[in-house]
Amino acid sequence: MKSLIKNNILKSSISVILILFFQISCQSVFSYDVMSDKEILDIKNEAFALYSTNNKEEALQMLNRIPQNRRDEDVFVIIGNICDDLGQRGVAIENFNKASQVSSKAYKAYYNIGCILLKKKSYELAQKNFKMSIKCNKDFPYAYYNLASCYIAQEQYSKAKGQLVKAISLKADDKDFYINLAYCYKMLGNDKAAQKIIDSLNKVKTST
Repeated sequence: MKSLIKNNILKSSISVILILFFQISCQSVFSYDVMSDKEILDIKNEAFALYSTNNKEEALQMLNRIPQNRRDEDVFVIIGNICDDLGQRGVAIENFNKASQVSSKAYKAYYNIGCILLKKKSYELAQKNFKMSIKCNKDFPYAYYNLASCYIAQEQYSKAKGQLVKAISLKADDKDFYINLAYCYKMLGNDKAAQKIIDSLNKVKTST
């Protein structure tokens, strides 16, 4: 009789444990992805607004609420930008790499990695990322401009000139593009072309 009671208690204990395990498993499964698309969109919009007003830490806190498996290219890029601004370049590159994994057209991610590497004077690696950015989006002028900056730093002025001409063809109102192009012409020994660009910039300056 005693053994029967013990067996019943044991069976009851096992049942309780199995039920608790099942409940915990269900909670972990169903809580893994509980956010609706609208909730995620609202978080993104609020975080982007905070970032645009320079409230970086608050924006980062908002974006970190989004589960990893629900983060798109834009979320990873903004998190990367914030981390870069905060001096966390390793974490920034990690997020930019994640952006490139979730989207085959993540030109901003490659561009931002290139900018970090350019600051670190890792010119060869920076070039690769700017080229990947251009491959993803051939109409993004700043990738050409910063690729040219890599070439200028390596004194490859002819290559830099070609990239700057392309950047200007896509965005003709950025003064820095022309200044760097004039510098390339000067370093290539074409003072006349360099001066022509400077004169045209001065004319625009005086007319405004």
